[in-house]
Amino acid sequence: MIEELFKGLESEIVGLHEIPPKRGEYGEFKFRNEEVNELVKRLGFRLYSHQVKALEKLYSGKNVVVSTPTASGKSEIFRLFIFDEILSSPSSTFLLIYPTRALINNQMEKFEKENTIFEEICGKRVRAEVLTGDTEWEKRREIIRSKPNVIFTTPDMLHHHILPRWRDYFWLLKGLRLLVVDELHVYRGIFGTNVAYVFKRLFLRLKRLSSSPQILALSATLRNPKEFAEQFFETEFEEVKEAGSPSPRRIIVMFEPRRFTGEQLIKQIVERLTRKNIKTLVFFDSRKGTERIMRLFLFSDAFDRITTYKGTLTKRERFLIERDFREGNLTVLLTTNALELGIDIGDLDAVINYGIPSDGLFSLIQRFGRAGRDPNRIAINGIILRRNGLDYYYKEHFDELVEGIEKGLVEKIPVNLDNEKIAKKHLHYAIAELGVVSIKEIEGRWKRFIKTLVEEGYVEVTRNPITGEEEIRLRRPPVYSSIRTASDESYFLVVDEPWIRGALQRKRGAELLRFVNYLKVRGMVVEEVDEIEFHRSLLPGMVYLSRGRPYMAVDKIKIEKFHFVFARPLPIEEEIDTSSSKIENIEILEVKDEKTVGPIKVKFGRLRVRHEYTGYAVRGRDVERHVKRLEELKDEGILRGEIDIVPYIWESWKFARVLFDTPYIREFETEGFWLEFPNDIRIVPEEEFREFFAVASEIDPELAMFLYNRISRKSLFPTLLGATTHYIRSFILHHAKDKGEEFAFAVKKMIDSKDGIGSGLHAIEHNIIKLAPVVTHVDSREIGGYSYDDFHGKPVIFIYDGNEGGSGIIRQVYENVEKLMYRSLEHIKKCPCKDGCPACIYSPKCGTFNEFLDKWMAIRIWEKVLP
Repeated sequence: MIEELFKGLESEIVGLHEIPPKRGEYGEFKFRNEEVNELVKRLGFRLYSHQVKALEKLYSGKNVVVSTPTASGKSEIFRLFIFDEILSSPSSTFLLIYPTRALINNQMEKFEKENTIFEEICGKRVRAEVLTGDTEWEKRREIIRSKPNVIFTTPDMLHHHILPRWRDYFWLLKGLRLLVVDELHVYRGIFGTNVAYVFKRLFLRLKRLSSSPQILALSATLRNPKEFAEQFFETEFEEVKEAGSPSPRRIIVMFEPRRFTGEQLIKQIVERLTRKNIKTLVFFDSRKGTERIMRLFLFSDAFDRITTYKGTLTKRERFLIERDFREGNLTVLLTTNALELGIDIGDLDAVINYGIPSDGLFSLIQRFGRAGRDPNRIAINGIILRRNGLDYYYKEHFDELVEGIEKGLVEKIPVNLDNEKIAKKHLHYAIAELGVVSIKEIEGRWKRFIKTLVEEGYVEVTRNPITGEEEIRLRRPPVYSSIRTASDESYFLVVDEPWIRGALQRKRGAELLRFVNYLKVRGMVVEEVDEIEFHRSLLPGMVYLSRGRPYMAVDKIKIEKFHFVFARPLPIEEEIDTSSSKIENIEILEVKDEKTVGPIKVKFGRLRVRHEYTGYAVRGRDVERHVKRLEELKDEGILRGEIDIVPYIWESWKFARVLFDTPYIREFETEGFWLEFPNDIRIVPEEEFREFFAVASEIDPELAMFLYNRISRKSLFPTLLGATTHYIRSFILHHAKDKGEEFAFAVKKMIDSKDGIGSGLHAIEHNIIKLAPVVTHVDSREIGGYSYDDFHGKPVIFIYDGNEGGSGIIRQVYENVEKLMYRSLEHIKKCPCKDGCPACIYSPKCGTFNEFLDKWMAIRIWEKVLP
């Protein structure tokens, strides 16, 4: 089948591996109530061995974490447990927590199917309800009145609604028998830190109510499930991690675009899969990627069988897409990580990933596990390589990738409860929810933040006149912020309509929230983004893609903790790309640890990072049309700055730049580590000049020196931005047409040497960030970096957590930094490019548009310092 499916693409296949099928292992379990034993028979399946082990531990009163692959039946454990418990104790309640609303709706549907059979058997129906941000207020009041046994909800709803209104949910919390937390592995980074503190608040409330439920945590195949669960919930767990579920024959195929671009290859493969009616998910790392590829199918015969799927779609849109895919009306979904989780969209035969995900094998294992639920069919797992450092690494180490997928184990996930900003605000929430709080109730790391909250005027500490105990009382009520970011504020991209502007200005508090939900239902909220994405993509005049449609960000208003960025839709056929430029400054606040690797001192600690967004570049076919819009924004007083079309224009690719009068500032404290290099590496630029001048002088030394003295990247960059290197190459070729490629390259490297050691450090910094997911579990998108050729007298590279306050990810990288340094040298040297490329040293996040990067210098620096 594989040979036929990919016939004609053999030259693009650079890796092929088959994983044999695995038989299922089964067990027996007798539930307390015969009706549930009958339910299992009626459902027509046998229990897998891991389901039996988990049930045995649950019935012995333990907290349990189950860490097995996707589609291994983890959810069946709690469903059967709930049915059995309801028969024994009809007033018991169950709280089921899922990270996404889409997953909740899917799981509720499954629960109700089994509930119907349960009702047929015993004449009773378990009352279950969904409670999410989509739930209307009248429905919420109905839920509170009816007091269902089971609530499906999100950690966001627990945070924003249930805990602050705990009296309305007294029945739920007081009678809580089991807390189920699905997709535990998702709770990492800043989101994970926030959610851990939400549960800490929940447990404080439950303790007040003398309620002590068991916890069932369900996760992907983690290497350390017990350790992670115990750190996350701060209580003891038993683990189940040997899966008894069967798995199909699995084919892993790696493609490298050679005769086509990556996007052309995706189009070819997707059209073949569609013709063969092979149900497929194609994963992209970004929403923008799904939209860009979808545009390729506008005039394809496969167009009606393909669509995009993202978490930002409305509930109704997601429901229709999922239904059409299950029923076969759609064959291929182009998706973000929104379908990485266990949403049931029916049987899948293929999963294709465009590149290695930015967190390495962590997400890849989960995504590939979506294909092949039927053990009697072949599952296809494909990777289409991009020109990316992580992709190139796994192309060179295909066996390492295959081994990781076969084992299916995700590296350790860090739990960071030391983010001061997050810990402090959740303590503030807890005190508001609990009322008067005894100092004795606040345990562990929370204790040290009481004094800060007092000093900031949020709470006060008084002495109880009767008991003499110190108590904490609320002085200022908290404003509940999103738990998806470290920031206290939210950003909404809203369609620019006068009536929306007017209505927003008039609304406050709960009325404002209801209006925002109304706008979402009307489709007037394009996206909800975080502070980082706002600065990166939504400054005045920048173009933002959503569901295939380009929008131009206009201006922004702030109401309470909400930022509303107004956007104007642009013609769908326009091709415009904007990317921001920034200046970065880093200050060391505290050194917490240090070590040495050869002559390099590596230090870990707290940093203050300041980003100054100075403007952006505009590229694409329709630049001139967009520049006219920018001029109009300037006339309206919205865009304040200079707008220039770069005078040097080549081929059909236009280029413009915007330079703000006043930069937009983002400043935050975080964790990071830094490499202090010895000063003797400063000789490397001189070595580079000598080596390449020797090459050029054999051909024409006078012309080489003329060009060297005539041109400078530092003087050109303020005008040309990301077009600087292209201009330098063109300038050299114009003056040295008959001197050959070797001469032109040598002169270019002579000019590169003028930029100093910083260009080599900059290249190393990019490469370290690219490869971080290889040595430990991190998402490279959450990591930032900056390099200084002179930081207090030393050449220094900083690598830091991009999340305010830090999420724990960067300490893992620091602990593996020596291994990472050697991998970096090997990777840059092996990359077949001549002078740097996206596979080794270029980064899409670079604030200087991948200028001031020197591959030759990076290799020479590493060779000088690594033993």
